[in-house]
Amino acid sequence: MLRLRDRKIDSNSFILRRGFVSNDLDGTPLLINFKGEGFRVSDTAVSLWNMCDGISFQDLVYEVLSISSDKESRVRDSLRTMLTQMNKASIVKIKNESMFGI
Repeated sequence: MLRLRDRKIDSNSFILRRGFVSNDLDGTPLLINFKGEGFRVSDTAVSLWNMCDGISFQDLVYEVLSISSDKESRVRDSLRTMLTQMNKASIVKIKNESMFGI
């Protein structure tokens, strides 16, 4: 059975951020989910998390491509990996287009 946290990310998926950003005592960025679990992350991860405001995966790929010199396939794969990790940590939620009644 496919759990919600293991939801497949496709071009029509929408990404919603969950939790909030803080800093560790040494200034390292933290993403904290609603359970109070904190995850030390890079500034890049915080920037990506901030873009997840209901944006579609395809639009997120386009946004990152506008500031990246990588190929689209590499950006797409990297984003899928990062978002899958964030989803498992409950700091983003992935919704499919059909869930919005579109």
